[in-house]
Amino acid sequence: MQAVGTFTKELWEAAFPLYQQLISCRFVTELAAGTLSKESFSHYLTQDILYLKKDAEALGMVAARSQNDTNRDFFKRLEKDGLEVEFVLRDEYLKHFNLQEARVQSKAFADYSNFLLSHAQNSPIEVAYAALLPCFWVYGAVANTIIQKNVSSNPYQKFIDTYTGDEYQYYTQKFIEIVESNSVESEHKVQVKEAFVEACKHELAVYEESYDIALNLIVKYENRP
Repeated sequence: MQAVGTFTKELWEAAFPLYQQLISCRFVTELAAGTLSKESFSHYLTQDILYLKKDAEALGMVAARSQNDTNRDFFKRLEKDGLEVEFVLRDEYLKHFNLQEARVQSKAFADYSNFLLSHAQNSPIEVAYAALLPCFWVYGAVANTIIQKNVSSNPYQKFIDTYTGDEYQYYTQKFIEIVESNSVESEHKVQVKEAFVEACKHELAVYEESYDIALNLIVKYENRP
């Protein structure tokens, strides 16, 4: 999953400091080490299920707005796959990890969802594409780091295994190519870059919220009468 031209290279360079924060944040490092608290993991997984519904909705919006038939079919496929992953996480993974389904989005996940939906509906199409790309490209790069640092007998192995797969790599690379071809000569380059970086900030925010939720629970427990 690499940049395919000058503009997507610029996007990656602009977001690289955030990528470094992502791979070094406590949620990611402790997930790979198998030491992440169940509270943090539970928050992330249950909220991710709700987020995936919104992400699929945003992908459907950009599919409908895409004038190129190839792009339209591509984003329809991503929408379908996103809903399938959401179903598997809800139907299988919640049971595996003995977790209760979340009913309401938390602030960080809701902020990210609203950000994607707003761009998907209102922004120039190349800006909307860029807003959705980090969920695939940057998320995938972070996933590769988790896989590389993953320990044996990790209690979260089943979840970590969701990061693997050639199909995911293929779709992400195709997505990068679409952003490159639609943005390299766009008059909205500044907005494209801003949306891409902002999405990376949301990626970091959901990890930080998921980690901090356990700390808040600990504080409440320690301070109870």
